[in-house]
Amino acid sequence: MINKLTTSILKAKLPQVILISFVIFLNANPVSAQIDASGVAFSLPIDFEVSQGDLLCESDSNYKLCDFEYSADMFGVVVDAPAAEFESRGLENAKLIITKDKALVRATAINGPIEIGDLVTSSEIVGLAQLATRNGYVLGTALEAFTPDNPEDTGEILVSLNIHPSTGLGSSGTNLVAALSQGLASPLFEPLSSLRYILAAMMVLISFTLGFVFFGRVAKTGVEAIGRNPLAGRMIQLSVIFNILVTIAILLAGLGIAYLILVL
Repeated sequence: MINKLTTSILKAKLPQVILISFVIFLNANPVSAQIDASGVAFSLPIDFEVSQGDLLCESDSNYKLCDFEYSADMFGVVVDAPAAEFESRGLENAKLIITKDKALVRATAINGPIEIGDLVTSSEIVGLAQLATRNGYVLGTALEAFTPDNPEDTGEILVSLNIHPSTGLGSSGTNLVAALSQGLASPLFEPLSSLRYILAAMMVLISFTLGFVFFGRVAKTGVEAIGRNPLAGRMIQLSVIFNILVTIAILLAGLGIAYLILVL
């Protein structure tokens, strides 16, 4: 039988050879389930119900489905059929998780329609990703569009995973309000992550305290100096202006350090 098949292949034309080879390959290798991730996944013990495409966050020493916008604790995506996997034997309730490369992610349009190339992040809807419109941690870049008529609809999109803090989205005022809001809510949901916001708040308070104390002393000394020596008033005024600029620099440095603590 094999000899007859080989003889027929050799006598056939090239397109027929390719077709026959493809049929033989399909018969020897049945088509498996659709791959939902192009990278390497690994197994983790998950003691709660999850679905393929759910967004997973770290929570203290455990994991949970993400339920907070722009969460700094985003960890990865639940997958069922990755291109490759590392499976740990002996784990109970193990689920496959991927943290890099490409994966199908469950998404919502509650924060706006998602276009190809948009950054996506975690949302307040448990386990779902959404469009990123301001600075903060993002999950990655959308490789497919998701533009349903109903913003509350959910679906799956292919995302290039790259969890990192993003800058340049939204206005500075919106970002500041959002950062403060996230900082106030963080102790309730992520106790360990709240340390960043506490440090940032302390840095702002310290810089403002130093700035106002320094400015108060300079202003008082300048007024007294002008009273004692009116002829040197111009030089004293220039000295006061210089010290005011130093005060402003101290305030800006404190705000800058606090901002870096929040986004890094």
